[in-house]
Amino acid sequence: MTELERSILSANYDSAELLYREMSFDTFSSTMIVGAFDQPSFSYYTFLASLLIKQEEVRIHHLAVELLILPLCHIEGAYFSALYHVRKILYLTNGKDLAGMEMLLFLSEVPDQVVAKEEASQVAQVLLTLDHSNQIAREYVKSLKTQEKKNRRRPF
Repeated sequence: MTELERSILSANYDSAELLYREMSFDTFSSTMIVGAFDQPSFSYYTFLASLLIKQEEVRIHHLAVELLILPLCHIEGAYFSALYHVRKILYLTNGKDLAGMEMLLFLSEVPDQVVAKEEASQVAQVLLTLDHSNQIAREYVKSLKTQEKKNRRRPF
């Protein structure tokens, strides 16, 4: 366990923030994700929330989404919390963050039905407008068309 992880898990967020500021963001991100997989704790998310309170950054919102949809997904409401961060990413980037849009499409497919299909469909279209070759958006649109065909064939 790293010093950063020990600080976070003991709620010593001032110390954790100092350690965070001394490392690359890639190192910080991987430490957070691996740490939360090794020892699932909501404290990792709470630490990110404390950073966002001090200074809202798109990359911290991205990391929060990753934590919530990967190691902490088993926690009730994690996908809905992830959606909050995705919407903040899109707001802060004026709807231009491709990864944020892809995350929203992912959240439209989880069993909790976090995102309405209509919203996801609109986001997929915007994503394809910004990046014509975006494979995630293409596959999403294709799956919607396939589902629509199946629904038309079903007898009432």
